[in-house]
Amino acid sequence: RLLVTEPNPADENSVSYVMLQNLDKSEKAHGLIELLGSIVAEPFYDDLRTKQQLGYIVSCGVRGLAGTRTISFIVQSNVASSAVLSVSIFKFLDYVEDNILQKLSEADVSVYVKSLIDRKTEPVKDLATEVIRNWSEISSGRLEFDRIQNEAKALVDIGKHDLLEFWRSLYSRNGRRMIITEIIPREGDASSPLPAPSSGYESGDNLDSGLVLGIDDIPQFRWDTEKLLATPQSLSE
Repeated sequence: RLLVTEPNPADENSVSYVMLQNLDKSEKAHGLIELLGSIVAEPFYDDLRTKQQLGYIVSCGVRGLAGTRTISFIVQSNVASSAVLSVSIFKFLDYVEDNILQKLSEADVSVYVKSLIDRKTEPVKDLATEVIRNWSEISSGRLEFDRIQNEAKALVDIGKHDLLEFWRSLYSRNGRRMIITEIIPREGDASSPLPAPSSGYESGDNLDSGLVLGIDDIPQFRWDTEKLLATPQSLSE
């Protein structure tokens, strides 16, 4: 969890940004997280924006990160603190399985799957889009120029059970990969006590537990995580 003071004193908006990461790089996993995003985006907006009126920016989206996929939930508000926004996001996430996914029929899932396949296989309408797509494969080193087609094929056999299991592994079970970033304004209805630049994080603190970081802790935290990833498994056993 990263707590940051809004650098602009005139900006009275608070922000909560919750990101969940799935490390599975398979086409099926990529398709599942995009399918999940398609299903929960509208209910998320309807709940936090339309019904609760917490903020004028409420969105959910999926993006790539180093070959993996993340799904993010963000709310910006000038009426509620970042802590309130985070609590509201997690209340929504806690009822996703029972109140959204479980209520879907296999036919409902098939409709979402077909819609996603149609979007993925829609012919490119301009050369610039095709160039950007191919260059991203080159620059990342993946060189999977048929990746979108393969992801579309992997979606064909996905059903409700796959979706539920994926959500449980992504959010409900132990070991989930998540970061919460909150921006706290200095003034206004959405303000709250400003966080310290450092939470007291030191090298060697448990990276697997729920850490709270200040803006000044990021360089040390990044260094520690990179060092951990570079350590051979045999040395850590």
